[in-house]
Amino acid sequence: MVLKLFNTLARAKEEFEPIHAGEARLYHCGPTVYNFAHIGNLRAYVFADILRRTLEYNGYKIKQVINITDIGHLASDSDDGEDKMVKALRREGKPLTLEAMKEVAEKYETAFRADLKELNIKTDGTEFPRASEHISEDIEIIQKLEAGGFAYKTDDGIYFDTAMAPEYGKLGNVNLEGLRAGARVTARAGKRNPTDFALWKFVSGGLPSFGSPFGSGFPGWHIECSAMSRKYLSQPFDIHTGGIDHIGTHHNNEIAQSEAAYGVPLANYWMHSELMNVAGEKMAKSEENFLTLRALAEKGVNPLSYRYYLLQTHYRSPLAFSWDALAGAQTAYFKLLYRFSKLGKGKSFRVNPLRGTILQAVNDDLNTSRLLSEMWVGLQTPIEEWERNTILDYDKILGLDIENQARRIAEEAQAVPEEIKEMAARRGEARLAKDFALADALRAEIEQKGFSVNDTDDGLVILKQN
Repeated sequence: MVLKLFNTLARAKEEFEPIHAGEARLYHCGPTVYNFAHIGNLRAYVFADILRRTLEYNGYKIKQVINITDIGHLASDSDDGEDKMVKALRREGKPLTLEAMKEVAEKYETAFRADLKELNIKTDGTEFPRASEHISEDIEIIQKLEAGGFAYKTDDGIYFDTAMAPEYGKLGNVNLEGLRAGARVTARAGKRNPTDFALWKFVSGGLPSFGSPFGSGFPGWHIECSAMSRKYLSQPFDIHTGGIDHIGTHHNNEIAQSEAAYGVPLANYWMHSELMNVAGEKMAKSEENFLTLRALAEKGVNPLSYRYYLLQTHYRSPLAFSWDALAGAQTAYFKLLYRFSKLGKGKSFRVNPLRGTILQAVNDDLNTSRLLSEMWVGLQTPIEEWERNTILDYDKILGLDIENQARRIAEEAQAVPEEIKEMAARRGEARLAKDFALADALRAEIEQKGFSVNDTDDGLVILKQN
């Protein structure tokens, strides 16, 4: 069955046609490691993981890159403001040195990779290049742009001349007049056009910097991605992903500088996930309205329940965060694990064992909500033990680690102390009697003792908290 993906560049679903037969090369915009990733950030990587799994399910070998930005990401799209890594150094009371910057970056990169593992995001065969280790590649591209007349020097850096790129803004059909008049891109002394962007920024005053033929400084955020994607995937490569907030500036800038330097497209397909909102506003570190995976865990939320929560909504649809909806997703996830654990053990549930059903859903632009729905429809009536394998086939795409997590729940259920079981039973009686105050008090007491209780249609699931 044909795999169709929504290409932001074409503004339409297109059949995926790889550059090299049987192989897909992917580049995912990675984190700026100046703080912990929030759950809105992580939505983009779950989406990228579903993309990878879908391509693998269709028989493609994967080569992918997730970059680590550990230098050069300014606070503003207009190349103003403080470098985010310098901001992190000040926040944590570290000296303004490259060594301290590396220390802080390693701390948050380690945390980011741990988040990926908790969410069961596949990273085997994945490159994680760091921007600070690819300065020479940045310089090479900037020199090519200078030689071609696409770059010019100002008092504070080397800039790309967007007037030299007739197709600038083609990704997402960006309204350049509106962009030039907007708050996100402002005029500054020395820039020829408001939309021109920094390829290299000069620094002084003892701030961390790198040597270059242009002067001491650091690379622009956009040039880093162009350099690393080209080094590890060549140019063009197949698919570039990111959040929709990357379209207007970051990704259009990548396209402009890469295509000007080398005369060929940067990537053939551009895919973008929607944002997560909290109380109607974008979840963002700058707004201080963000939640981390660790914060969810402190509330008793399993990371894979959060993954399930994300998969219920198509990646191109906005998602308004809700604790109630997340709790519902956790209940559904545990119910799924419970039902899987019963397959072939005297109490079995039916799944339609058709590979075509899976492909119809995911090959239609990664429709995970449809895939989940069809799996649940199939889980209703008893049949034979071998149908367990069909659930595992669904999980090749969904990545919910169903077999291992179901086994863990079964093992932990055997190890729950009698005291906890008795408290859970009393809580159940209180709920039936509509004594919700007592039920809540018993839940809190159970959680204080290191266990969580999760109500499902198939019964109560008690787990030891991590």
